[in-house]
Amino acid sequence: MSKLRALIVDDELLICDELRCVLETIQDIEVQGIAYNAQDAARIVAAKQVDVVFLDIHMPGMSGLELAKKLSSAPRPPLIVFVTAYSDFAVDAFGVDAVDYILKPFDENDIARVLKKVRLWRQARSQPQAPRAYAAVRKLCVVAGDRLEVIDVSRIQLIQADDRQVFLRTVEGQTFGVRRRLHELEEMLDPKDFYRCHRNYIVNVNQIRQIANWFNRGYLLIMKDPPSEIPVGRVYASKLKEYLPV
Repeated sequence: MSKLRALIVDDELLICDELRCVLETIQDIEVQGIAYNAQDAARIVAAKQVDVVFLDIHMPGMSGLELAKKLSSAPRPPLIVFVTAYSDFAVDAFGVDAVDYILKPFDENDIARVLKKVRLWRQARSQPQAPRAYAAVRKLCVVAGDRLEVIDVSRIQLIQADDRQVFLRTVEGQTFGVRRRLHELEEMLDPKDFYRCHRNYIVNVNQIRQIANWFNRGYLLIMKDPPSEIPVGRVYASKLKEYLPV
């Protein structure tokens, strides 16, 4: 696989130099540039191919969080690693689908740790896709403790949004966090196999054991082992007939 092209964005010159020095010692990293504010960073991303951005959160003008949200709408959005002095921003980092964050002051081990995750995310993005109008992925990156794992989507039984977090349950009964919003996963997964049945749920239709009436409120999907009952929202009920006769 080709080198990871990195951009460093921080208003502190010393931090930029330290991070550049560490990254340039790593064989598969190519530093594409350094920006000291969000506006310059956005121009570099638009002009060059950037795979990962090491991004400070607190900067004058546009913050790192604001820039990350802006970059997420790019045709080929770069992966984001936040560089911050405040661990409280970890939740915000996940909220904009960042790979991870590094706390200042950092060392080579911190950089190595996040680069392992970056490589996994990049590998998942580069999976061959079927020639369809949508980008149906075959693998997903999931959160397993302090690391990321790559799993086949065929192992997914259901995906649930709970407050601001998204969880995935496998057919083996394992539960993982997912750093994607439910509507993003709906677009990524093959609609022949995955059905958005509720504003909080996506299910693997191959894992539905039974469909039950839910009084006058619609239907319940009875899932295979591990067993569970998943509601079908009214606005999603009509599409159920495309998958199964009801």
